[in-house]
This record gives sequence, structure tokens and C-alpha cells, in this order.
Amino acid sequence: MSSGWLVFTDLDGTLLDHHTYDTGPAQPALAKLREAGVPLVPVSSKTLAELDDLKQALHFDGPIVAENGAVILYPGEEPQIAPPGYHLIRDFLIDHRANPRFDNLGFGDMTLEEVMQQTGLPRAQAQAARKRLASEPFLWRSSADDLAAFRYEVGKSGLRLTRGGRFLHLLGDTDKGMAVKLVIKHMISRGHKITHTIALGDSENDRDMLLAVDQPVIVRKPDGSCLALPERPDALCTQEPGPAGWNQAILSLW
Repeated sequence: MSSGWLVFTDLDGTLLDHHTYDTGPAQPALAKLREAGVPLVPVSSKTLAELDDLKQALHFDGPIVAENGAVILYPGEEPQIAPPGYHLIRDFLIDHRANPRFDNLGFGDMTLEEVMQQTGLPRAQAQAARKRLASEPFLWRSSADDLAAFRYEVGKSGLRLTRGGRFLHLLGDTDKGMAVKLVIKHMISRGHKITHTIALGDSENDRDMLLAVDQPVIVRKPDGSCLALPERPDALCTQEPGPAGWNQAILSLW
């Protein structure tokens, strides 16, 4: 692996353990990336406030992609926020509850204690998870058929719906893949010589990111399954789930 490589990574269930949020098993590979000067770009459903808490521990010193691609932060710059912004996303969810088929419960509807219960996060991290700029995670409380109808309404409004490890996420007309392409373009424009790109992810909301790079790596889920990515037969699937699989993938690519 050379310094011309660029690594993008999902966090929850990928670099972070799905249940404990621990990164311990990935430390050998993280150390290798740091030693080689390979940039590591988080591409997460987490908020900037959550990622700020992880920056020092995981040595994220380059671009940061938050809220499933709806927010990009480049060092020394103001965050780039995809329209329409958080308040209009919230309004869409709330307005559509007038239809009993579209029963949903978003982070903005939950108390701090409910967010802690639903996510397993401690209080400070749950508070950071509620500091949203451009998207809303929510629980769907109607049927699968009703969700299909809701997806249609979302598409008509120019918004997007994606599924993460725990929640559905409503955001503007963007995704992790679009954000990855913007980051690559931005870094090249700033003089970075990028020769090969890698992305690691485990969930449906990582699909576009995985399709946007030279080498997609699918991190196995705790139940043993791997995200299907038929468009990319070259995609790797790790033997181990979570950070152990992440570590295995990076070291084997090395």
C-alpha cells in the first residue's frame, strides 16, 4: 500500500463494533495506515459532533463525511451541508404522519433517554447524535408495504431514504457515493496524488460509497451475512465482522 492510496470507511458495524463501538481489533491496521501516511476518511451516518469526539482517538485529520454524505467537512473550512437542511427534513417526516400509513419516530421526536436506549450510546454521545445538520434517523412503525409507498413520496419530493444498521435515514438528494467522489476531487485539487481508492462498509447505506471506489470491501455483519454487491464482483467480503474484519481487510490488501 502506497501513500497514493486513499481509504474511506463507514464506522458503525465496520470500524466500530456494532454493539460496543470498540475499535480495538482494528488498531494494528490503523497503525499501519498512520505509519504509511495513508489518509483515512470517515464516511458515516454520525453527526459532525459525534465525529469530533472520534477525531483524536482515530487520527482523522483530513476530510470528514457525516450524516450519510449530507455533510462534508474539509480541514479549515466551514461544513458543506446538502439542501434542504435539517428543519425541512424534519418537516417532511412530521407532515407525512398525517397519513396513518406513514408512522415514524425520528431522533427529533425522542427524548435524550430514548435515543440512548435505541442506540446504546452513553449520554454525551447520544447528545452529540442529536446535533443534526442535514438528515434525520428514524424508526419505521408501519408495514413494509407502507414503507414502499413512503419511499415513493420521498422520491417525488427530491429527497432520499437509506437504511443503516439500526435506523432509516431521510436526507437530501445526496449519498455516501456522491460525497466520496467530491472528496476525491477536492483532494486532487489540493495536490494529493491519489492512485487507488478503497472503501469499507457493511450496510445498505454504504452501497453507493462501495461502488464509487477502486476496491470495495464489504465488512461481514455479526450474523455472518455480507451485503450483496452484484455490480462489483471484485468486492472483497471479510471473514470476521466489525473491526476485526476491517483489520483483516486492510492488512491483507497491504
